Amino acid sequence: MQTTEKEPENKDERIPETPGAAEQSEPQEKPDAKPEKEKKEKEKKPSHREQKEMEALRAKLDEKNDQYLRLYAEYENFRKRSEKEKAESYTAAYADALTAFLPLLDSMAQALQFAPDDKGIQALVKQQNDILAKLGITEMQSDGATFDPNFHNAIMHEENPDVGENVVVQTFQKGYMRGDKVLRHAMVKVAN
Repeated sequence: MQTTEKEPENKDERIPETPGAAEQSEPQEKPDAKPEKEKKEKEKKPSHREQKEMEALRAKLDEKNDQYLRLYAEYENFRKRSEKEKAESYTAAYADALTAFLPLLDSMAQALQFAPDDKGIQALVKQQNDILAKLGITEMQSDGATFDPNFHNAIMHEENPDVGENVVVQTFQKGYMRGDKVLRHAMVKVAN
């Protein structure tokens, strides 16, 4: 007897064959596996021309990086210099304004010498000294001090064996300072 394949009674019961079902049972290599290996090998070993191009690009990058660093350093120097100049210009303008008032201080001191009992002049001198203290202006003490050209302007010299060498013996015009900055040098007479 011959065996014949019996068709299922219901046509929906057939199991459809999937294409490539037989192929799935066999292990397959990826179709792109070989080209990927070749690509990696090519990436690892650039050609001589590519190496030269990369070296040229690296040199250009180094040059641009150097230019950038120099420009950045120049900018930082400019910024610091500008800040310093701004602070110095403010200090210089402040000192100039204060120096303009120093002749008034001298006049007030002379007026007090001529009229020491005048309450009005005493009140003005006290007010002026309070203002100077608030502004940080101090009077240089020069009588009896050692002569220092950073603070004193010697306009006279006298020989005096009773006083040591380079000692200020008389102040003609008071000197003033604000912090470490000299607003006006004291005009003095120096011994020996």
